[in-house]
Amino acid sequence: MCEMACSLEKEGECNRAYSRIKVIKLDEGMDIPFVCLQCEDPVCEKVCPVKAIARDSNGTLLIDYESCIGCKMCLALCPLGAISLNPQSKKIIKCDLCSGDPTCVKFCQPKAIDFVRKDRVDIVKKRVAAGKVLESIQSQEKLKAGRS
Repeated sequence: MCEMACSLEKEGECNRAYSRIKVIKLDEGMDIPFVCLQCEDPVCEKVCPVKAIARDSNGTLLIDYESCIGCKMCLALCPLGAISLNPQSKKIIKCDLCSGDPTCVKFCQPKAIDFVRKDRVDIVKKRVAAGKVLESIQSQEKLKAGRS
C-alpha cells in the first residue's frame, strides 16, 4: 500500500515501478521497507557527474531532474539500494520525504513505518540495522541461488 501511495503522489499512477519506497518481501512473511536514509556523507551526491543530487535547506537530498542525465552512478553505488530508475524517463528516483510529510507513512495500513526527524534518531543505530537487513537479504538470495 505504501508503494502505491508513493507512486500515486509522485507520478499520478499506482505503479510500484514509480515508487520511491521499495518493500522487499522475504520468505518468512516479513516485509522490509527500503527508502533513502538521507545519508550524512552521501555517495550518490559525490558520484553524480552533473551534480544533480544536492541537499535542500532542510538537509533532504533532492534530485534536479532537469540536470540528471540518467547515468545510474548513484543507483549503482547507493549502499542501501534506495535509488531506482524511472522506467519511462530513464532518470533516477529516490525518496524526497514529501517535504517532511511522507505519503507512504500516512497510507501504511499496518503502521509499520514512521517518519522521525533525523535529529531524533541515532544514525549509528540505523546503519547497524540496515547492515543486518542487507546481510539477511544477501543470505536469502544465496539460499535461493543454491536451490536453482
